[in-house]
This record gives sequence, structure tokens and C-alpha cells, in this order.
Amino acid sequence: MVEITSEQIRVRIDENGAQMISIYDLEHEIEYLWQRDSTYWSSSSPVVFPVIGKLNNLEFYHKGKSYPLKSNGLIRYERIPILNQEKHYVEFLFTNTEDLKRKYPFNCRVLLRYEIVGRELVMSATIYNDGNEAMYYNYAGHPGFCVPMYENENCNDYYIEFEEKETTDIFKVCETGQLIPEKSQFFFEESRFFIRKNLFQKEALAFYHPKSNNVSIKNLNHNRRITVSFEDFDNLAIWSPYIKDKPLKFICIEPWVGHTDFKGYNNEISKKEEVACLEPNQHKKYSYKITFQ
Repeated sequence: MVEITSEQIRVRIDENGAQMISIYDLEHEIEYLWQRDSTYWSSSSPVVFPVIGKLNNLEFYHKGKSYPLKSNGLIRYERIPILNQEKHYVEFLFTNTEDLKRKYPFNCRVLLRYEIVGRELVMSATIYNDGNEAMYYNYAGHPGFCVPMYENENCNDYYIEFEEKETTDIFKVCETGQLIPEKSQFFFEESRFFIRKNLFQKEALAFYHPKSNNVSIKNLNHNRRITVSFEDFDNLAIWSPYIKDKPLKFICIEPWVGHTDFKGYNNEISKKEEVACLEPNQHKKYSYKITFQ
């Protein structure tokens, strides 16, 4: 476990998966990040690469060959070495090894950087294609935030607010977690919705190309809020596990590059809708920011 701090915020990160395990407000003594509990969800903020969610049959195809991948890809399951660290930032470097190429055949590296500036936390991933062929991938952030924030609160007093008034669709989701290539309207010139457990009976709310560049978790009864900014990303998912006999405990805000597989998709990864592509010896940086106010 490694730790970075500002005067206001302390962040702890597990080298297993380079996953944040705590975002603690030193001024107000609040833990913002979901504390891993396997009865709900055993993660807290996995790095999602090179696929988002579950592939059909947990595999994808490249040049006619099948490659097995677990949910959300590779990085979350590997111990990622630290490259650089100072008080307020840390960098990890994932390198695709010969062994891992049995699951994802591309020569690549991913530089992950976490940096705190005051009450802001910036997460960035710089993806490098070190090979001699085009590389195909998806990438996403997946932090889970405690809702409610305080023990004596009700999660029904919390809502999600988009930066802009949205007229936008969400993907339909099947029972196995893949998307269905149909959309339904969620917003019509609206900017917020209240957090309700039943919204997540069919997994995530997967927003298609929202106009907003940030969303906030807010409460009717106090001014404390968490804002996630994601202008480098295509889509946005909001998720919490639906457990019939348990209350809602956290909300994940997930900026997506591309999106989860469509149900039944068994074509080449290069032909997936909205899959990202890097040409040989190119790199691409994605950043999202969390502000605690």
C-alpha cells in the first residue's frame, strides 16, 4: 500500500491493481471511497483496461484467434510496480508481459498517475503501443463513493447532477452485464436524478455520449459534494450492485473510453463499436478528476 497526501486529502493505493483503497478527507474526517466488502463488492476503484465489463464468454477475437479475459481486463488482477513517488503523487507502470500476451496479444504499457492538488485528485492513464501493429482497447475509471457519506443519513436524500441539461439515452443492459444494441431515453432537458436502489436492477446506467463533462454526487440536506470531471471520455456509467435484501451503500462513477461488449458479439476486437485504436509507436493520455467540496 502506498500513500499520497495534500493538507486536505489523503489517498491510499494498493499495488495490487494500482487500485485506490481510500480517499480520506483530513479536514472533515470523512472516508469518501467505498471500503471493500465482498458481501457487496470486493473492489473499490479498479483500473479498467483493455476491456470494460464482461466480454461474451469472457473472450475476444483478434486475427481469428480467441483470447480469454476476465471482467474489466488485465490491470486489476496484476501487481503493478511503482515507477515514481513523491508526497503528492505516485506513478505506476503496467507492462504487458509475454505471459499476459496469451490474454491480450499487444505489446503495450500503461502509465498510471495519481496526483493530489489541494482538494482535487487527478487520475491519468497514458497508454503506449510499443508493437508494430494497430492496438485495440477500451479504458475506464471505476471509483466507488460512499453513499450515504454519514452514518445517520438516508441514501434517498442523495442525487446525481450533470453539469448540463441533458437530452440523452442510456444503453439497455442484459442480465449477464453486456449491453444490448438498443437505447432508451433517460433525460429530456434534465440535469439530475435521485439515487434509488431500484435503478440498478439491471446493472449500470450506461449514458451514451452525454453533453456534460462532469457529474456530481449531492445531498438535499448539506453542501458536501463529490464532482467527477471526464472530458477525455466518450461515455459514462453509473453503477451500484443491486442486492435485494441489502440497502444501497455506494455509487460508482465510471468514465468510459468506448463501452462494454454488446450481448452476443463474437467478431474481431478491431470491429467493435467505439473501440479505441492506437497505431504502432503511438500513445494516448486520458485523465479524469475528482473534486471534493
